Amino acid sequence: MAVRRLAARAGLVAGMLGLVVGGVAGTADARSDNISSWNSYRCNTVNWFCLYYSQGASGASLGYQHADADIHNLGNYTYANDGAGAGQVVRNNAASAEDVSDCNVGIWYAPNFTGDSEWLNPWMGGDLTFLSNNEASISVDDNTNCPGRGMH
Repeated sequence: MAVRRLAARAGLVAGMLGLVVGGVAGTADARSDNISSWNSYRCNTVNWFCLYYSQGASGASLGYQHADADIHNLGNYTYANDGAGAGQVVRNNAASAEDVSDCNVGIWYAPNFTGDSEWLNPWMGGDLTFLSNNEASISVDDNTNCPGRGMH
C-alpha cells in the first residue's frame, strides 16, 4: 500500500514538473516577427506609436504619446476617433500599427509583454500578421535603439 502511494506521488510530481518545464519551454519558443512594411504616414509625431482597427493604417486609431510608452493591457483602451472600429476595445481588434519613435515597438499576444510578438522598426508601419485581432500589449522598448530602456 505504501509503495503504491509513493508511486502515485512520484507520478504526480513528475507530471507537475513536466507542466512547469513545458510552460517554460513554451515561453522560450515564443515567435517574434518584424512586420515593418511602409514608412509611417498617418501616426503623427506627438505619439510614440499608433494601432489601427483596419489594415494599411486605416479605420479608427489609438495614438499613444506617453513617455514611458508601455500599455500593459490593451483591454483598458478604446478607439475614440471616427472610422471603422470607433468605440471598440483595442485589445484583439487591431490590424495594423505604426511606430513614430526612434525605438523599435513590440506588440504582444498577451498582457504584460508576454507570448508571441510582432515588432516595427523606428518610423515604420505594418499590418499585423499572426497577431491580427489577437494582441494584448504594446511597448516602445529596445535597448539597442533606445539606450537606457530595458527590454521586456
